[in-house]
Amino acid sequence: MKLEDLELAINEKRDEMIAIGMTKGLSSEETIYCSQELDKLLNDYNRVLSDYEKRQAIRNFKQQIYSLQKHFFEVLWMPYSFFVENKSNRLH
Repeated sequence: MKLEDLELAINEKRDEMIAIGMTKGLSSEETIYCSQELDKLLNDYNRVLSDYEKRQAIRNFKQQIYSLQKHFFEVLWMPYSFFVENKSNRLH
């Protein structure tokens, strides 16, 4: 399930639980069962969110590695004379 779908289901289940709790009492079996269903939805939401955050972290890491590789190869392909000329200019 997507995060948006879970958010919708959580809000609907919360409203349902409140309605049952108001009419049948907070300690009724139906309210407790609805609360347990809400807990499952919240756990699913947290799991999906955690998976999403892990994928984002991996994607960001890969982008940083790509950027480092790109700069490394740009420097690697610079002519040797570039480094020699810059070094001699710094010595003066």
